[in-house]
Amino acid sequence: MKICIFEDNAVSNLSPVNYLRHSSDMLCGVYPLHIKIHQLLRNKFEIVYHCRNYIEQFLRSQNRLLKFNQFPVDDYIFLNSRLIYTQKFIDGLFLTLKDIENSVFVSDNTVIAFHVSKDKLRPLADKITDRKRDNLISAKELQHLHFKFIEASEIDHDICEELTFINYPSDLLVNQAEQMKIDMNKIFSKHRKDNRRRNKSRVELINERDIFYAPDVHMSSHVVLDATKGPIFISENCTIEPFTYIEGPVYIGENTTLRSGTKLYGPVKIGDWCKLSGEITGSTIHSYVNKQHLGFLGNSYLCEWVNLGAGTTTSNLKNNYSQIVVDIDSKKINTGTIFMGSIIGDHTKTGISTMLNTGTVIGISCNVYGGDYQPKNIRSFSWSEAGKEPVIYEIAKAVKTAAISMKRRNVEMTRELEDLMLYIYKKSHRK
Repeated sequence: MKICIFEDNAVSNLSPVNYLRHSSDMLCGVYPLHIKIHQLLRNKFEIVYHCRNYIEQFLRSQNRLLKFNQFPVDDYIFLNSRLIYTQKFIDGLFLTLKDIENSVFVSDNTVIAFHVSKDKLRPLADKITDRKRDNLISAKELQHLHFKFIEASEIDHDICEELTFINYPSDLLVNQAEQMKIDMNKIFSKHRKDNRRRNKSRVELINERDIFYAPDVHMSSHVVLDATKGPIFISENCTIEPFTYIEGPVYIGENTTLRSGTKLYGPVKIGDWCKLSGEITGSTIHSYVNKQHLGFLGNSYLCEWVNLGAGTTTSNLKNNYSQIVVDIDSKKINTGTIFMGSIIGDHTKTGISTMLNTGTVIGISCNVYGGDYQPKNIRSFSWSEAGKEPVIYEIAKAVKTAAISMKRRNVEMTRELEDLMLYIYKKSHRK
């Protein structure tokens, strides 16, 4: 038996966050979605990945040990890349599939999971690896292959209520607090026993039991780590400069630097190799992000290689306290929350004093600047000067700038990434 994590026909609603990554590589809480699946399966199964045709070569180049759109003959359980499963659901799914083969579990026409026996694998694999067509998985496609369809709620309504659907990028932030709690509990169940009392001089630890920092963390004096509201985890080789305040739950990845005076208010997830300053609250930050100056970042999602200029500030709450609406793929989506900042795609940069309104969505490789509020939706590969219509960013210049940014961190631009950026450029500005 093998597991396949698949992309369905709704993943276009997740742009720009999934433009340069598999949809299961989005972050919600501490971990990407595919790591959550690995943990639930307890590493008992080989996992392969189904993905959009246009991103396949890039993903293979980045993850040479993984299989993308390759299906060795076996029985498979397919799991949706944009769902957050629970242990109860996974255990129930496996028990059910002992008696029901070649079945599809759906909820409101969304394919939650399905089973394929090895004798029926080839017709499915031919469809979902066909480069001449849209290869995303949908209920309609599976109906053509004569699978048995089962409403998941018919098996156990309570189990289905526990599933978390990531339908839009904003859902990653809406569910961040809950997922941070779950993930941090898992982390501290392993690390709490290693949390020896090795307090650095003149560092204040509040609720020390829920604070862990690696032995080689460079912690300056006059730092406050407050785990009253949630745990704090600081990974290897981080630097925490003086007069920094961290209120959990907060997870900081390896080799990250917090500049003097930084204030973090959880839930906050920070990736590896970031350089951060200012005030940050309720946000998810991928690796290789620069925000080295003052400015407020609230309830926002930043993809890799984002650089926020000095004084860049996100609004995360409207003056009338109404729920925030975001523009995703030309659709107005009510997030259901009054707290929502900005969603910013990979390689986007802002100039000094940039102001971003509540619910702003910015694509990849944008250059955003000017002293007034920006539009609430900026297409990928755009130069957006406040108060003016955005103009198209030349693709050659965008790729060159991205390559320079990566080179500064000893990461090489690849031909596969260039090709992917060109594809998204054409897709974003198709006439």
